[in-house]
Amino acid sequence: MNYFYLNPVKEQLLFIDDKADRNTVIDNLITLRAALSDKNKGIPEKKLTGNLILGTWNIREFGNSKYEGRMVESLYYIAEIISRFDLIAIQEVRDNLNDFNSICRILGNDWGVFTSVVTIGASGNKERLAFLYDKRTVTFRNIAGQVILPDTGDTTQFARSPYIVRFQSGWLKFDICTAHIYYGNATKTSDEYHRRVGEISELVDFFARHYVEKKEANNLFILGDFNIEDRKSETYKAATSSVFQIPAAILKENLPGSNVKQDKIYDQILYYNRYNDITFRKAGIFNFFDVVFDNYKTYAKRARKHSSKVTTQKAFDDFKTYQMSDHLPLWVEMNTDHTESYLEMLKHKE
Repeated sequence: MNYFYLNPVKEQLLFIDDKADRNTVIDNLITLRAALSDKNKGIPEKKLTGNLILGTWNIREFGNSKYEGRMVESLYYIAEIISRFDLIAIQEVRDNLNDFNSICRILGNDWGVFTSVVTIGASGNKERLAFLYDKRTVTFRNIAGQVILPDTGDTTQFARSPYIVRFQSGWLKFDICTAHIYYGNATKTSDEYHRRVGEISELVDFFARHYVEKKEANNLFILGDFNIEDRKSETYKAATSSVFQIPAAILKENLPGSNVKQDKIYDQILYYNRYNDITFRKAGIFNFFDVVFDNYKTYAKRARKHSSKVTTQKAFDDFKTYQMSDHLPLWVEMNTDHTESYLEMLKHKE
């Protein structure tokens, strides 16, 4: 993390001029770091070897100009959270990459990035998908691209083209696809809801047929914003209808939802592991609103300075989701050291 951007040098990018505001942001970062390290509510410590902290986060309209765009302090908080991961998929990165590029600057040179092109059309919502990864623990394996369904004559492509990249961390080589599934309408009898269920089915079926059956990849993750309501919904059934599973660490923790109210399990992580050699340790949802943008009175002065529209508690409740997000990051920790199993296998070689 490039905290030196907060150093009072006038030419600095991402500098906060007002000293009182700057000191408040610094205090918030210290508090946020402590919350991220909390053993019960935080995210496990990232190590250079042995484990992988994988996450997914829909950052609301990342690059939008609503409420005059994001405050600089919000970019520091977002970067601080991202820095806890080895690899994280980001949804809703908009066509304007200024905020996203600022995050990359704050994260520093240890971080690598992949972004898709914007999906054209109204359903695409000027969005692209992205991966950010710590180059000290994760390596790009030279394959990246967007998912396009084969044309069957009546094929409807994804509202936002899913994005797949091949990585390696420790012993673990894997392909990983991030998606932002069409939402449309909450009414379960609507055509829009049926399209949402259909997109999820098409996504898992595509990878089952073209990656699993053809043995294109031994390890495959599909993660992102699936717009799944709960475990009884048709969307959940579609996501788990194929060979892909939700990590046991997520299921056994009975995690709360990933929306602000935490009553919807919109964001999910699915995986396929051919040789059953991935061990998931822990999983969680990190609620950053317990720490930042948690109190209107505390933020009122800075929020009004940034946007004259933030004059009430109700406005602040909406404003803060455009500063941070209306989704909370979902994470899972897994083992990436397969030394013992490999050595045991060598014993049986002639």
